Amino acid sequence: MASEVKAQEFVHTLEHGRGRWWIIFLLIIAFAAFQTVAHIFINPLNRQGGQTSIFCGLSHPKGMEQAVIARELMQGHGFSTIIIKPAAIDLVEKNKGEGAFSVFLDPNGPTHGNIPDFYHAPLNPWINSVALSMVAGFSDRFKLRVDEHGAADFMELHRKEETVLPADRVIAAVSIFFFMASLAVNFLTARRLFDERLATTAVVLMLFCNLFWQYSSTGLPQNLMLFLFSSAMYLLTRALAARSENTPKWPWLAGAGLCFGLLALAHAITIFVFVGALIYVVIAFRPIGRDAGVMLLIFLACLTPWLVRNSRVCGSFGGLGAKTVNTGLRGTESQMMRTFFKADDNIPALNFRSKVQGALISQFNSLYGRLGSVIAAPMFFLALLHAFRKRETRSLRWGILLMWLLGAFGMGLFGPADGDIQSELQSNDLYPLFIPLMTFYGLGLLLVMWSRVQVMGRELARIPQVNIAFFGLLIVLSGFPLLTTYTDPPKISFVWPPVCPPVINQLADWYAKDEIICTDMPWAVAWYADRTSLWLPNTLSDFGDLAEFRFHGKINGLFLTPVTGFRGLLSDVAVGEFKAWSAFIMRDPRAAANFPLKVTKPIYLVNGAANYVLFADRDRWTERNN
Repeated sequence: MASEVKAQEFVHTLEHGRGRWWIIFLLIIAFAAFQTVAHIFINPLNRQGGQTSIFCGLSHPKGMEQAVIARELMQGHGFSTIIIKPAAIDLVEKNKGEGAFSVFLDPNGPTHGNIPDFYHAPLNPWINSVALSMVAGFSDRFKLRVDEHGAADFMELHRKEETVLPADRVIAAVSIFFFMASLAVNFLTARRLFDERLATTAVVLMLFCNLFWQYSSTGLPQNLMLFLFSSAMYLLTRALAARSENTPKWPWLAGAGLCFGLLALAHAITIFVFVGALIYVVIAFRPIGRDAGVMLLIFLACLTPWLVRNSRVCGSFGGLGAKTVNTGLRGTESQMMRTFFKADDNIPALNFRSKVQGALISQFNSLYGRLGSVIAAPMFFLALLHAFRKRETRSLRWGILLMWLLGAFGMGLFGPADGDIQSELQSNDLYPLFIPLMTFYGLGLLLVMWSRVQVMGRELARIPQVNIAFFGLLIVLSGFPLLTTYTDPPKISFVWPPVCPPVINQLADWYAKDEIICTDMPWAVAWYADRTSLWLPNTLSDFGDLAEFRFHGKINGLFLTPVTGFRGLLSDVAVGEFKAWSAFIMRDPRAAANFPLKVTKPIYLVNGAANYVLFADRDRWTERNN
């Protein structure tokens, strides 16, 4: 009899007590673990002999660029890169004199032949370099990955059996780690602003949001940014609570300033979000300006050393990334980065206004998708009209609105990143940062409305089966893009087009470390072949100038890929941004007649067509010539 009573008490605890929350918690952990393993390593629901994992390697050009920097850091080369952008040469030589960039290429120079990067923010590559060093060290110590001679080679691609670098998986795993950490921080924030039920539901919705999983495959810092922004908002929430309790607020705001400073070191465009937060703190806290001053000082203390470093290296505090503000006004970002020389001219302010207006309209038109297709997130804007019970909950929503408005303006000013020619995701996208917070408020309003729905005088929220079905519907609708990844037909196991890692990796056999390959896809050549890559200049004359006077005959290959070859229309090649190279792109053998690289090698033939083509100074691929 006593055992039956204990069993009933146990069941009651599971259904109505803390045991229910433990079950939910364990289910969340189980799904997170399953999704992580399926995404990066082995997909248990592998269909019809398709890919063994959802992850097919780094999918974003700028993610690969940051991965290259991480590898250089790991190898002790400092914050450097092996990707050369003609605009970077132009910037250095305009600010520091002609020939200043060539100093970076000198093995006996101040950088020992390592080319400093002054385009990307530093935090994401630094963190990835630490992760790569740890995993590579562990692998090398225990000989987990070895070549045919038994030597450790964690960073190498085994071409015969692999299409994804192990380093790709490490970088994706780091991104997922920060995503999971941000879920924990957001749970604490939502529980403080609302209650435990809403916080748990919001975390589940985030876990099923496919956008975060997509960004984990890019190599971009969005999930790291999400964690830092979520931490800043948690600390800001604690500061609001301290304001209500008349306890010191400055420690919480100082911590928020630190998080915003690190956020700017992950992506400089988040400075706009910080400005919105600063304005909110000025309005919300008394005495006016004191607490905001604390945040600003700590923010500047984080950011200033990097700005000074950029100025020392290239003569500009903002580095090359600041030039992207002209994207859309002087051509695409690709055109700007591939321009070796262009006289400075002033752009009328009206042009910026038109650009920002058009970008904002585009953002608003695609708001639901930008908010991860989470059904509750867009309801944040309706929640601005609702009187929530807690004072800090009512107050913080206006801060979120301010930060979102300033962030949207920043995205409109700098525009979407154009280096991601073959990617749907944008490196300048700040919307993922706001998805959790907007979901909290939208869900809060939605649950209030749901609690008032009655049928025949009975509240549906009080019927357990109906209530469970309601929450299940929310999860399914928000997670539909993620759930469909398990029903998609089998896909090729690498990011095609335009990247085929085993094919690109062959360039490492054909070219030495001190040689340079000119290509329309320098990020992939640098990452998968580990060879210095020059982004294809806009004109043939720029190529000749760079080859003869800057690189002194070290450019010994022109490697063209689907980035230029898979244009939708012939006119895109003939009169588009790559028109100077149209004959090469069309694989015309006569193109190299008056070109220094005359030997042609079609690569990766499919149905008789060459997806890649290499123009070289000599036959480098025949075994007897190597």
